[in-house]
Formats: sequence, C-alpha cells, structure tokens
Amino acid sequence: MKYHLHKYPILIAGHVLFWLSYLTAEHISHLLYGENHWQGSVFSSVFIMVASALLAMLFIKLEKKSVSVRYTLVLFLGLLTLVFWNNLTSILHGHTSLTALIQAPILESLTGSAYRVLLIIAWAGLLASGYNYLQKKAHAKEIEQAQHTAKEAQLQLLMTQLNPHFLFNVLNSLDVAILDKDTKTAHQMLIKLSQFLRITLEHKFDKKIPLHQELSLLSYFVEIEQQRSKQHIEFNYQIQSDAEQAYLPPLILQPLMENAIKFSRQILTDCEIILVATISNKLLHINISNPYIETAYSNTNGTNTGLNNVKNRIELLYGSSGQFCIQIGNNRFSVNLIIPLEVAA
Repeated sequence: MKYHLHKYPILIAGHVLFWLSYLTAEHISHLLYGENHWQGSVFSSVFIMVASALLAMLFIKLEKKSVSVRYTLVLFLGLLTLVFWNNLTSILHGHTSLTALIQAPILESLTGSAYRVLLIIAWAGLLASGYNYLQKKAHAKEIEQAQHTAKEAQLQLLMTQLNPHFLFNVLNSLDVAILDKDTKTAHQMLIKLSQFLRITLEHKFDKKIPLHQELSLLSYFVEIEQQRSKQHIEFNYQIQSDAEQAYLPPLILQPLMENAIKFSRQILTDCEIILVATISNKLLHINISNPYIETAYSNTNGTNTGLNNVKNRIELLYGSSGQFCIQIGNNRFSVNLIIPLEVAA
C-alpha cells in the first residue's frame, strides 16, 4: 500500500512553515548582533527546505527496500547535506571563505553545526510523526471503506434472495391456474405481480423508504398471496400515525409477512395476521403475528430463510442498535423488529 507525501498537503505546509520559522529566527539572531545578512539567511533556508524535502521523498520512495539499506542511504545523504548546509551558511554569513574551508581540517567543517543537527532531528521527528499519523488515518479509512463495500455487497446479496423464492411460488400458482383454465385468476395475479415488481425495482437502490411506502408494497404482495389461496386470511394493520413516516430498509417486512402467511395456511381455517407499528423511545417497533399451532408448525417444511435474511440485514445495517426476536405465546407466533427511529428532515 503506497502513501505519498504530496497526498498530505498539511505536511507540506508544516514543512514550509518549519523552515520559514527557522529563517525568521536566524535573521533576527543576526540583527541582534548588528549583522544584516538577510540574503544569506534566505538562501540558506531555501536550500535546506528543498534538500530536506528531497530527503523525505527519497525515504518514502525507498519503502520497499530493506530497513538497513533505507536508513543507511538516507542517513549518509543527510550527513552530507548537513555538512554542506553548515559550510554554505558560514560562507553566506561571512564567517569563513571557500578557500579557508578547503584548506581547513575536515572536523572544522562541522564547527557550529550542533544546533543545526538539533534542527534536522526536530524536523525529522515532527515530519515522521505527522506522516505516520496521517498514514495510519488513511489506512484506517481504507479499511473502513473496504468493510462498507463488503457490507453493501452482502446486503445486495440478501436483497437478491427475496424475490426469487416469492416468484417461484407465484409462477407455480400461475401454472396451476392456466392448467385449470382459470384465466381470470391468472390475469389478476399477473397484473398484481407486475405492479409488485415495478415498485420493487423503483426502490431497488433505496437504502431506506418510509413505512407507508413499504406497506403499499406489502399490500400488493398480500393480494397476490390471497389470490393464491382459497383460505380466508384477514390482515389487520395497526399503524401509529407518526410511524408511517419512519424510515426502514425496503422489503424488510415482505419475508416476515411471507412467513406469517406460510404458517397460517397450515391452520386450515380462517385466521388473522396482525401487523402493529409504533414509536417508543426514539425506536420504531414493528410486530407481525399469526396463529400458532405447534403440530402444524412441526409438520411444515422450511429453513426459515426469510427470517434469517431479515435478521442478517438488521445486524448489518444497525448492529447492536437493532433487534430481531421471535416470541411464541397465547397461540400466536410473533416476530418483533426494533430499529432506531429515522424520519425525513
């Protein structure tokens, strides 16, 4: 994974500001001693500003090299830069001459370099700290983006599992109606199926939709299911007025209603499915319940794919803030869905 210095403008700004501060302090110190070598201060500061930037870029460029090669090369070049900068500054401020430097012992070329060494160390420490911080921050952002992409892909996969199962059942019912020459029923089912699919496609890329739109979509599904069965199933909706504008994931209720209808058919008598939606403590509560007879449920084939699908979507979208639970009591099978309240601004 590559990170380049130019991607972090704040580091470049900090680098320039550091050496401008040095230029200011250097010039003021000379003025205090009655010297005005501003040209030398400017040239010296520009040189070290450019040279240190090149060293930093070289260090980053060598990130694929071994640690020993990387640090040895940069430290060696850094030492040469320091010696050159120290002598250049001495010449520019008139403290020595090029001829004198050439004739002087090597160690004398380092005279007065102590504070410049400290400057280089301070600059390197600040730059490295800032670079590492921004690098980790960028890496964390990339991981977060990758996790978000993976979650979106998983949600899309769960969404694609919804309609195929429902379509399979409807097409089977259409086949039976056509074989029985019940063209009226087949026609009505096709009309409602097309309406259901049209609205489904409209909300395919919506992350959240209002509850009233979800219920509208659900009504087409219920009408199709009613037409598929001769058994009378009464649907009782108890929706709190404020809850109609609450947002929830599209098609989150369809698998729950499909499950309720599926097991209600095992009762073999007229029955009632109840959907209740309320708001409490900034949470949207949705409960779907249907008749429950243990022997009928035990004789029903199924893998609870729809319920697991909804549970997984809730976990992916809301984490610990969302709840999905099943309750059985008083001859009723209830699915409770609790998610954080979201309304249009």
